Amino acid sequence: MSLLWTVPVLAAALATGLVAARARALEDATVDLAIEIRRLRELGPRLAGVCAALRDTRERAAELSRRHPLAPEDDLS
Repeated sequence: MSLLWTVPVLAAALATGLVAARARALEDATVDLAIEIRRLRELGPRLAGVCAALRDTRERAAELSRRHPLAPEDDLS
């Protein structure tokens, strides 16, 4: 009779161990994801600076093109 009661207890213990192992892996993945999100948020201001510099460069290039247009191809020869 005691062996009959041991099987469900062992099965429950095994299932609990498997769930705990999966939960630990999920916790580790969540921590890694949080670190990655923090790194990406730190890149935001730098990326905004690059975008502003790119916008400024495009505006300067457009102004330069307006002030100094290219000659038509017929006039180059």
